Amino acid sequence: MKDWIRYSTLGIEMAVIVGAAVWGGVAIDRHRASAFPLFTLLFTVLGLVVAIIRLVRSTRDSGK
Repeated sequence: MKDWIRYSTLGIEMAVIVGAAVWGGVAIDRHRASAFPLFTLLFTVLGLVVAIIRLVRSTRDSGK
């Protein structure tokens, strides 16, 4: 049961990180009124990278 809770927490954390990044990018793009969603794309990629790094570090640390 502990593994299930740990991995579901990681999934929720990843979703929050990526969701917040997308939301921030969309907000900046709306504020700038740009035709191309540059910040949405950049923040989405950045959010994915951060989420994957946290996932790898968390699973690596739990194996010790």
